[in-house]
Amino acid sequence: MPWRSNAKVKRDADSKQPAGVKVDGKKSGESSGAAGKGETWSSVEHSGSVLSWLEQKVKKSKAQPSRGAVEYLSKAMEKKKVTDLIKVEKPAATSKPAEEPGKIPKPRSKRADPADSDVAVPTKSAVQKLADMFPEVNKSAPHAGAGKPSMERGAAEAPGEEGKEKSSLQHPQRGVRGRRRRDDPHRRLQQRLAKEQEAAQRAHEEAMANDPEYKKCFLSFQEVQQAMLRTQQKFFGEYGKQENITISDVVVERLDMPVILDLIEQHHVVFICTDTGSGKSTGIPKALLELSPHTRVVSTQPRRTATIAIANRVASLRRENVGEDVGYWIRGEKRGDEQTRLWYMTSYTLLLRLLESPAEVPFTHIVLDEFHERQPDLEVTVALLRLMLAEGLASFKLILMSATLNTESWEEYFTGLKVATYKQSEPEHPIHDYFLEDCCALLGVDHAAPPRLLRTEAVDRGLVEKHLCLLQNLIVFLNNASNPTHSILAFLPGRAQVEMVQSWLEANLPQRVDVVPWHSAIELSQIEAAMKRRVSNRQKIYLATDIAEVSITLPDVVFVIDLALVKRPKINVGVPASILYPPLVMQWISKVSITQRRGRVGRVQQGFYFCFFPSSQVVDLPDHAQPPIENSRIDDLSLHCMQVVANPVAIFSLCHGQPHLETIASSMNVLTELGCILDVEDPLAAGERIPRLSDHSARWSERIVASAKQGVTAEITEYTCTFLGRMLQLMPVSPPAGMLVFFGFLTGLESLMILAAAVVSSLSPFTVGGGPHRRGGKGPFKLARAMEETENVMRGMSCEQRSDIVAVMKATLLFRLEMERHVSNPQAVHQWCLQKHLSFEKLQAIVDLESHIKFELADFMPFRDIHEAGGLLEQLDKLAPMVVVMTSVAFVAQALEVRSEGNTYTNSQEMALGLFSDLSAMPDIHSPSCLRWREEDIIIPIQLNLFYDKLLASFSTAISSPKQFWMSLLLFSTRLHYATFSDHDGAFHVFKVIYCGRERFVEVDGVAGYVVVEFRRKLCNIFQLLRLTWENKEMFDDGLEQLLAEHGLKPLPETQREIITALVSIFKNLDNITAEEVEHDGDDLDIVSFLSFSSSKVAA
Repeated sequence: MPWRSNAKVKRDADSKQPAGVKVDGKKSGESSGAAGKGETWSSVEHSGSVLSWLEQKVKKSKAQPSRGAVEYLSKAMEKKKVTDLIKVEKPAATSKPAEEPGKIPKPRSKRADPADSDVAVPTKSAVQKLADMFPEVNKSAPHAGAGKPSMERGAAEAPGEEGKEKSSLQHPQRGVRGRRRRDDPHRRLQQRLAKEQEAAQRAHEEAMANDPEYKKCFLSFQEVQQAMLRTQQKFFGEYGKQENITISDVVVERLDMPVILDLIEQHHVVFICTDTGSGKSTGIPKALLELSPHTRVVSTQPRRTATIAIANRVASLRRENVGEDVGYWIRGEKRGDEQTRLWYMTSYTLLLRLLESPAEVPFTHIVLDEFHERQPDLEVTVALLRLMLAEGLASFKLILMSATLNTESWEEYFTGLKVATYKQSEPEHPIHDYFLEDCCALLGVDHAAPPRLLRTEAVDRGLVEKHLCLLQNLIVFLNNASNPTHSILAFLPGRAQVEMVQSWLEANLPQRVDVVPWHSAIELSQIEAAMKRRVSNRQKIYLATDIAEVSITLPDVVFVIDLALVKRPKINVGVPASILYPPLVMQWISKVSITQRRGRVGRVQQGFYFCFFPSSQVVDLPDHAQPPIENSRIDDLSLHCMQVVANPVAIFSLCHGQPHLETIASSMNVLTELGCILDVEDPLAAGERIPRLSDHSARWSERIVASAKQGVTAEITEYTCTFLGRMLQLMPVSPPAGMLVFFGFLTGLESLMILAAAVVSSLSPFTVGGGPHRRGGKGPFKLARAMEETENVMRGMSCEQRSDIVAVMKATLLFRLEMERHVSNPQAVHQWCLQKHLSFEKLQAIVDLESHIKFELADFMPFRDIHEAGGLLEQLDKLAPMVVVMTSVAFVAQALEVRSEGNTYTNSQEMALGLFSDLSAMPDIHSPSCLRWREEDIIIPIQLNLFYDKLLASFSTAISSPKQFWMSLLLFSTRLHYATFSDHDGAFHVFKVIYCGRERFVEVDGVAGYVVVEFRRKLCNIFQLLRLTWENKEMFDDGLEQLLAEHGLKPLPETQREIITALVSIFKNLDNITAEEVEHDGDDLDIVSFLSFSSSKVAA
């Protein structure tokens, strides 16, 4: 215990001297042996200074010269005198046997009992000696001995039998002094707690007798506690039977391949429903390939990564390289040739191949894997294949594979064809179900579920937060109660919830759990690696979206926690905004999803299923989820369907799941306004018609329309596909993004605008939380500061434009330069991305998509490709304003005009109204942007999300000058109405543009009108030039040049230079132009498009 110089004596009856008090030249409590010999410390002299004492000790411990035997005898005599003095004056309780020099003192527990000592009791008590040595302390603390006067008097009496008896009675107390000090606080605490408990019990009894509300709450609490005990007893009883298995112990049930092959041979359509991991994706296509040297098989996967991985797996099983007998084909990449007999494709790639040549199906077996996902393109593919089989137009076997499928409804869909189903029995292991009320009881939480959770389509946000809190508590309970080798699989609504729970677990249970996130951005190989990973004493927790409902088997999973929620697009036909921008809505899952999620355990051992939904309301859930085609935008799918049908509504009516008519109408309007399709009754349709495409689809269109009319009574409007539409059909991007590529061909900026199309399709790679103040770093994370840092980086890359698209384009080019500079050091590139607040994965996705677009366009039309990132970067720095112009036109349907502004991150006041729609939007403050909305700005957002009742805009371009915006539309809109007028001030032009069915009129002065008309004439010429080049792409260069000369057209590079030069000149002289929006009631404007804009029309 450290010495305190000002400490007061609290117990005068103790005969043991406090530390630091000198008694007859020796410190109290100090052994007479060598260990401490010669040490003296006067607290009075040094005022209790420990440093002074140490200094004194160090000085005395310095080595002195030895004087041999004389010194030894002197020390021995001194030692004897000190020992004799102690025997006379030192109390018996503190007398200690002399120890040999250098001998280690015995511990206190091994020393002799002081009560057995025969040494005489001193005549003065310890308190009296303290009073004599420290009179000032005694005066300042008169209360020190007042508490026990009888003990003080007894200690002062003359020695005798009574004194000896009193002294001996005190000895045991001194012997247990240290232990008593340790025990007393604990005893006092117990006494205080006992008193508090008694008081609480009396208050409880009084409240139970007098307070009915208190009594009700207490009885309810007792019920919750009893339910918790019962449920936990049940859980531990069931869990006590759990086995401990390893991955190597798992036996996967294999397919009965002879039976499957026989069913395929005997039927047109075969459904194969087996557990995931049974080998159907690799085994069945491989077995079909080996049936005969004449078989040609195609197997589809919904995702690109799975397509490539399975192709490589099958090729390795056959001990050959990918591209020989086994290959893969995805948009932008192809490994194989005419000799390849087993193709693995994405489902969209197969649809495109069928649409190009529906009369020539080059496969004997078509396998559609993961059929349960039913993406919109897969619905159309199945509709086409069924029509071919029913009409006898092709001879092939159709195999539909899934781990879960409602085969009854699909068998009815294929009525008239021979259909069979192969189902594999699953291993039987008990699964213990705990629904919402059971989960609450297990955790001791009061359960008060709403009477009807399905009263509304959307789930309340507060309920989601409660379920997330319940999830966290359940994970903690299972982590404490279960074996770490028994993993947990938690189903969460979306990626945002996965990342939130992951952060919470890593912050609160870092040494107890191994968190494995699982959503659409996570590769399947990462999950397989995590499944084999085992961290000692850490429980593996898979946090997954609905993507884990059907996937690889997880043999280590024993517990499934299901929030029974999913986040999916939901279209409300009564809300126009939801048709244009389907919002992600939190909704309850279906009964099939509950069955599927429950089936993730019980495959290799018994399991536990915790469902956060009341058991009494499960019957109210829908049997199946709505097909994705019913709640998705289908603009690009409709455009692709135009290859085989005059109206996509005809083929959609043949699908098992069908989109809303309002969705189809919206898609047809978008495609018409972009110039991709035209109504056959349109006056411009004859000039825009492409004979090759029209003849190709005529025969199929008649069959499809005839089949559709059997179930559709309304008249089906027919459309024709334009050259622009055909160009956009080839691109793996949306039609508005494809328009950027088209503008690149018009201006000679093909490579730059292909990059722009990839950027707007992949969205922003900028992240909040990177850099030196990133999440997880030292110090608190401040969102506003992190957002500001990210936006400052974006502004530095925006080429002095108020455009997020330009900023991302420059970031992508700088990323490519870093990749080239650090080819052998990818970690340096990752570090660069971190410093620039960029996501490496998203930037890589942009670069990959850029390559895919170029791959698809290579066969369509040759173009000049700038491969060097440095050359493209120089072009961007020079022509960034033109990129802004073309981007604003491609996405003009989403243009907003800012009516109010605000500048805070937490309380956004900005509000904007749609220029061509009735939408109102506000900026998404959670998405970083290099621009701030200002009043009267025109904002062109690339991304619009309907969040509950708010439309949030992000990834935008801002145009401060309305004149610039209207001139951009007049120059690049595919379709215009215009007329020339004159008044006393001279000639002027009035133009009309139509988007989303809304008309806007723009008046320009005579000079500006002439500039617009002349520029569009140049566009008309280059449009004709591109079309002739495509239609005659097999012609040699000399013949093509002669053909162009016959039409009075210049070579393509020369015309493109004229276009870009004129464009730059127009916007440099914008101040000299008058262009403003006006009202015009007359119906006296002529209609023109790119292709129909002729010289005679200009002269008129």
